[in-house]
Amino acid sequence: MMYQATSSRRRWRRRCAFTLVELLVVIAIIGVLVALLLPAVQAARESARRSQCLNNLKQVALGALNFESAKKRFPHGTHNWVDRYGGGATGPTEQDRRCWMHDLWPYIEQTSLSAQFEAHMKKPGESALSFPKLDTVITSAMCPADQLSPKLHTFWGGLNGLPTQGFSGNYVASAGSLYFNRALPGETLTGPASSANQDGVYFALSKVAPADILDGLSNTLAFTEIKMVEDTDSHDLRGRYHNPTHGGVLFTTLYPPNTTRPDNFNWCALKPPADAPCLQTAVNMQIAARSYHSGGIVNAARVDGSVAAISDDIEVAVYNQLGSRSGGVGSD
Repeated sequence: MMYQATSSRRRWRRRCAFTLVELLVVIAIIGVLVALLLPAVQAARESARRSQCLNNLKQVALGALNFESAKKRFPHGTHNWVDRYGGGATGPTEQDRRCWMHDLWPYIEQTSLSAQFEAHMKKPGESALSFPKLDTVITSAMCPADQLSPKLHTFWGGLNGLPTQGFSGNYVASAGSLYFNRALPGETLTGPASSANQDGVYFALSKVAPADILDGLSNTLAFTEIKMVEDTDSHDLRGRYHNPTHGGVLFTTLYPPNTTRPDNFNWCALKPPADAPCLQTAVNMQIAARSYHSGGIVNAARVDGSVAAISDDIEVAVYNQLGSRSGGVGSD
């Protein structure tokens, strides 16, 4: 009897074990389920990133509207001519390397930081690039689709021995439909001074009010997103709010979103990635809208505060006009 009971237990144990074939079948089924679920999970994550990016962009656009309500105009795109520094013959301002982002801080929940910045800029000879807290991360200026964000590492530091040139973000303001430093149609002025007379809303020393936007606030772009690039072999100033003198905080609608044409401006990566090409030059300076979102789109905000996606294949003439406050179309 004892032998029979032991034999039965052994047979029961053998029946409970998995065979190699059964184990492989289970693994195969799990693999198929993972393969089916992974795209859905990735799509859900991308949707969440895009939604957060749109929400952050909207906060910036609403901040600009609040600034306008208080000041009766929209912020300067930059407080210096593009490709020049502050003061004297290089531009009629002493607010060295200040841009629209600093002006919006009180309106995007950065009141304390703004107060410290204003006190700093009142000191003789100081610059946004010497602001001790320039490495403060501004969450509403970040798009979560960009894995480099927040970007704090720079090729070398700021003024007064600061170890970094500060926080760089994904959102840039619309200077118009032309190059940053090219004259408006019918004019001859080119170079840095021409950057103060462009057809968008945010250009050098701009003072655009809603009444100046003849196309209407809902038909004119205010902000979009860019891809940031690591500082490895050079400074890449795209999105660098505390050193915007070369136009890195602006964009134009001269070329469509995610264009393969390189951005043109001083101080970008010597070997930029293929999806964010750039040429270092002081001639025909421009930056195009770019994003990491799938589906060939970039997020953009209009002057009225509305946000939406713009397709890469938008008609170029239509996109040009979105950058202009009066229907002007840029030319190559």
